[in-house]
Amino acid sequence: MTRTAARSGAVLGLVALGVALAACSPSGSSPSDDPAVTVEKGIEYPGADGSALEADACVPTGEGPHPAVVLVHGGAFAEGDRGTMGSICRALGDQGFAAFAVDYRLIPATYPAQIDDVSASIRWLREDAQVERFGLDGSLSLLGSSAGAIIALSTAESLETASTPVDAVVALSPAASLTADAAQLGDPRPDLESVVQAYLGCDDLNQCPDAAAASPVQSAQLLPPTLIVHGSDELIPLAQAELLDGALADAGITHDLVVVDGTKHGLQLLNNDTRRSIVSFLRDNAK
Repeated sequence: MTRTAARSGAVLGLVALGVALAACSPSGSSPSDDPAVTVEKGIEYPGADGSALEADACVPTGEGPHPAVVLVHGGAFAEGDRGTMGSICRALGDQGFAAFAVDYRLIPATYPAQIDDVSASIRWLREDAQVERFGLDGSLSLLGSSAGAIIALSTAESLETASTPVDAVVALSPAASLTADAAQLGDPRPDLESVVQAYLGCDDLNQCPDAAAASPVQSAQLLPPTLIVHGSDELIPLAQAELLDGALADAGITHDLVVVDGTKHGLQLLNNDTRRSIVSFLRDNAK
């Protein structure tokens, strides 16, 4: 099979999986009117390749300045958009954070395009004009769900290398390693390997030069304080979260792993308890 044909088949599988993952988003994700939070949708910001991407902002109406949180959606790198983060965007706004749900390039764009785009959104938010516009206090964290959790973790590592670090990361249902060996951790779904192959732009994980570099666990020592929220029997094996948790412990990074019983994945893991844990973690680590 040629590279093009293999990737086409993988993308078709991703579309199907992306639809399944979309079902993991809570219903009613578009925030309702709330005078405590100002919601602005479709704000353009420049992507890493110069194309225009969009963000939705949920900013407290009260006097600032406010810590910022960038929200990175899931969808198997092939589906989804910032709109799926509407509920958590509003919830964080209610808690005094200026939250920004951002878009990024999807497949067929491959790694590291997604990390580059989210990094571009952070550079945009750190511009003086945006700091003043949204009343930001200089603190900035990341929250990602599923594929977005992988992107958020990798973005945080990239920004640390570039000496523009973020304060914290919250990862909902992340995969810590994208290598062929890690693909056998736990009891993974067979189609998850095709997701990773399409993201990395390769036909065989054993022959994929970016697999290790794209794995958040590979550079866990570069991560800021990190909160992992994972289901005990979900789409991404818990062993992936435990792998990252162990690497963070070995590196002496402030971290926590919250395991939710059951099969819920990504945004489905958000309940009263996990929301409180997320807000507390973000507040404790905002600088």
